[in-house]
Amino acid sequence: MNLNLFTFLLRRPFFKGQHRIFNYLFKKGYLESFENRIVKPLVGNFKIKCNTKTWIGAQIIYLGEYEDYIKKTFATYIKQEDIVLDIGANIGFHTLYFASLVGENGKVIAFEPIPSTFALLEENVGLNNFNNIVLHNLALGNENATLGINIEENNINPGANNLFNEGNTLVHCKIGDDIVVDEKVNFIKIDVEGYELLALKGLSELIRKQKPTIIFEYDKNYQLKTSNNPLDIFSFIESFEYTFHTIERSGIKGIKNLSELTSADILALPIK
Repeated sequence: MNLNLFTFLLRRPFFKGQHRIFNYLFKKGYLESFENRIVKPLVGNFKIKCNTKTWIGAQIIYLGEYEDYIKKTFATYIKQEDIVLDIGANIGFHTLYFASLVGENGKVIAFEPIPSTFALLEENVGLNNFNNIVLHNLALGNENATLGINIEENNINPGANNLFNEGNTLVHCKIGDDIVVDEKVNFIKIDVEGYELLALKGLSELIRKQKPTIIFEYDKNYQLKTSNNPLDIFSFIESFEYTFHTIERSGIKGIKNLSELTSADILALPIK
């Protein structure tokens, strides 16, 4: 297959049908020729090394972006000199974008617990000239612990590895308040496959005192792994006086009924 042709056709700002074409080509295995490639995204002044065999990497290479509509929300709420927590940093695509947004006087504190993914995160930070990124090979939770989890090294979406799958890979989990106690955090992005509630509970003091903007991925089924009620994460954040909105390609939308949500990217804004 002509991979350069696919890149020419797809690597441009979002257009109708773009993701449908990409999904078809990816699932058919037509986009796996370049196992590793260093590219620049369409938006953001940084380089990143990607693997086309992974879902995220192939999107960055062939579409030029990953979660482009969410990046627009990041750019709206993250300012120069802000301090950002990236919890579940994966290979660093959003981490590097955050670093460009906060500038040299800001800071990005990124957490990625999976050792193999963390190695790629470190490598990608090293490809760039950012001096405002601090990396932690840790998970955040509501207790300090060492967990044994199962890692699927050939998983097309390494970000889907989670702390619920028991195995032989050791992952260190820490209470977030203990690590960032002295930081004035303005913004939190968290995507940890259903572990969001426990991670945020470990940041209770930070949230109570500093009221950062929070963006998290909500999946009803994943939330049921840590709570009998999947809406507990909303109740927890709401207790600190927040409102909730969904992030969609068409913009930020209000939520009429939380119980109707099954999966969404959520923007939590503190009530001033």
